[in-house]
Amino acid sequence: MKNYVDEFEKRIAKINEESRRIRIINAGIMNHGKSSLFNSILDEEHFVEQDIRTTMVNKEIQWFDDVYLVDTPGLSAEISDDIEAYNAYQNANMIVFCHTAKVGELHSNELKAINNMKRFFENDKFFWEHFCLVITFLDSDSQDNINVIKEKSLADIYANCEGEKFPIFLVSNSRYKKGKKENKEGLIKLSGILELREYLKEKTGLWRKEIDSVRMRRIRNEKENIIDELNNEKKCIESRIKIVKNDIKSKQKYFYNKLENIIIEKRYNDQNLEEKRRMLNSLEEDLYDLKEKHNREYF
Repeated sequence: MKNYVDEFEKRIAKINEESRRIRIINAGIMNHGKSSLFNSILDEEHFVEQDIRTTMVNKEIQWFDDVYLVDTPGLSAEISDDIEAYNAYQNANMIVFCHTAKVGELHSNELKAINNMKRFFENDKFFWEHFCLVITFLDSDSQDNINVIKEKSLADIYANCEGEKFPIFLVSNSRYKKGKKENKEGLIKLSGILELREYLKEKTGLWRKEIDSVRMRRIRNEKENIIDELNNEKKCIESRIKIVKNDIKSKQKYFYNKLENIIIEKRYNDQNLEEKRRMLNSLEEDLYDLKEKHNREYF
């Protein structure tokens, strides 16, 4: 029990220390432009951008002041990646969910992931106030088709996750980077990155005011985690006790049967001995009578 208490106190101390940071965390399926998006916001190449699974651990980079961007592994690639990503989500002040226009509408595993994220926040309303949807690869399709994807995504999130009144951004990282490289303000503006960056900066003041709320949320989650761990330990102990009890009962039954057999055998031996004693007594009496008869006849 002491080990659990010590571990819980360490976790709470870590939460109190980490709560001084504002964390904007990206989320979404692998290869949906999460790392590229955060590199565009930073205007620096801090996160690896490749079409293969490269992000396997959470990585955070300071954006400005106490605000950090956290790049997470893509979901639905490996179980270990999902676990790592969800560990980051529960520490989020803001979740930026990325979905690529290349694949059309949101997939069921993305909607399921959004529902799973909600459980880390104190209530649904608070979650949607700290969530935004970013549709990446804006330049991969026509504007009409992008609008269809946007409206369908909003409808699906409302129908499956009960989410509404959250911001949605349409961005193109390649368009932004090309604009920066070629010094073309028009491309930069059309990329949607500036609009998203400004929105996130504006929200940091509000998130600072919510630090205590986020800290208490994380502490509450840790309490629930430690309770789950204790309940699991309790179940393991109860299971072991049950096994020991069953083993004791089995051994008791064995020894009781053994004892019963010994008692039965003793009774049988006692009866047999008694019978032999009677026979011996009878023989002794017969011998005595024979001796008497012999004495009478010859003496």
